[in-house]
Amino acid sequence: MNYFISKTLGIEDPNVIFDNKLEEIEYKEQRYKYYYAKVTYTPDCCVNCGVLNTNYTIVKNGFKSSRITIPKISEMNAFLILKKQRFYCKHCCSYFTAQTNIVDVDCHISNNSRLTIVDKATSIRSQKSIAKSCGVSNSTVSRIINHTAQSIKHMPFGSLPKHILMDEFKSVKQVDSAMSFIFCDATSHKIIDIVRDRKLYSLKNYFFRFPLKERNKVLTVTIDMYEPYISLIKEVFPNAQIIIDRFHIVQALNRALNMSRVSLMNTFRINNKPLYNKYKRYWKLLLTPFEDLNAISYRKLKLFKSWQTHKGVVEYLLSFDEKFQYSYGVVNKLRYSLKHNNSIDFMSTLDEIDANKVCLKLKIILKTLKKYQSFINNTLKYPNITNGPIEGINNKIKLIKRISFGYRNYNNLRNRALLTSRLYASTIKKEIKQPTVA
Repeated sequence: MNYFISKTLGIEDPNVIFDNKLEEIEYKEQRYKYYYAKVTYTPDCCVNCGVLNTNYTIVKNGFKSSRITIPKISEMNAFLILKKQRFYCKHCCSYFTAQTNIVDVDCHISNNSRLTIVDKATSIRSQKSIAKSCGVSNSTVSRIINHTAQSIKHMPFGSLPKHILMDEFKSVKQVDSAMSFIFCDATSHKIIDIVRDRKLYSLKNYFFRFPLKERNKVLTVTIDMYEPYISLIKEVFPNAQIIIDRFHIVQALNRALNMSRVSLMNTFRINNKPLYNKYKRYWKLLLTPFEDLNAISYRKLKLFKSWQTHKGVVEYLLSFDEKFQYSYGVVNKLRYSLKHNNSIDFMSTLDEIDANKVCLKLKIILKTLKKYQSFINNTLKYPNITNGPIEGINNKIKLIKRISFGYRNYNNLRNRALLTSRLYASTIKKEIKQPTVA
């Protein structure tokens, strides 16, 4: 019977002996399962003075009962009433209590419960929900999360990976500009660390703590088009190549094209209401790559009297303004070259653009892309390095904040974010392919 109970509760201490007794008692308006056990053994020496236990130098001296919180059993909270053997040392005239791996010294929460709390903290749920499911208080969950995060955090003089992803996320109000900096390993997708704010001064102070030897090992750093990051990388990582994330390039092009569509659409608000409604309704088709549009199957579409294809709708909407049509063609060529990692076509398209024929909103984006041509060239050299993993981490942090109804303390949010990524060893083995040399 003792074997089955210990296996059910996940207790593997051979010195723990269970009683054949199980009770269900109401405690704080909830039903609890009460298990009963005792831990006893013959000590080899005294814990206080270190004298060996020979000739009955150490004798047993009763028991001390403790109520230990253990994980739920069949979705019911449970306690273990553990009687710990007391010992008396005749040599130093002191007392000490038997130790067990079930629970730490001077603690009433079992190690299994602590591991359960840490494991649940890696998922998208609030601390209050974790506390309720584990039968502990909210402050206990916060304390265990903070203690675990301190043991897995990245040390300031540790090593750096060869490929780094950088980004920022919406933090707490007490942080300057309410944005915190985060960076992770592009190979394992694990968070390296989180910095309180994204100001250039703070980031320089942080990264200069790492030895120059480690900073020289960094080969690539992937970022969005945030200007301070570029100056930071050039100063902190001398050998690193800067990669502009391809998602942000496509996002900037699509946003400029959509803003141009809105400007053109508003010109027809009064004079041509049916055309205005068509520009407003079929905006997704204008942002879809032209090669992905259906040109074969005709169907009945709203706002059109005759049957149309998706490609026919786009060609119809482009026929009303030459600048918008030219801008659409430019955006489509750049997206196609980026999708197929064709750096020659991408750069030649940028150089051949006639600025007088492009919409005003797109001119700004094209000017920015020309400014970062060398970085975009690195993007096309390393096609499988993107900021996708770190964007996923940011989304998980945002969901945790939403479910928890927000965080007020920065350290609690940081520790929770570190647990979601650094607690378990990563199974991802992503290969970073080197660019081919012509």
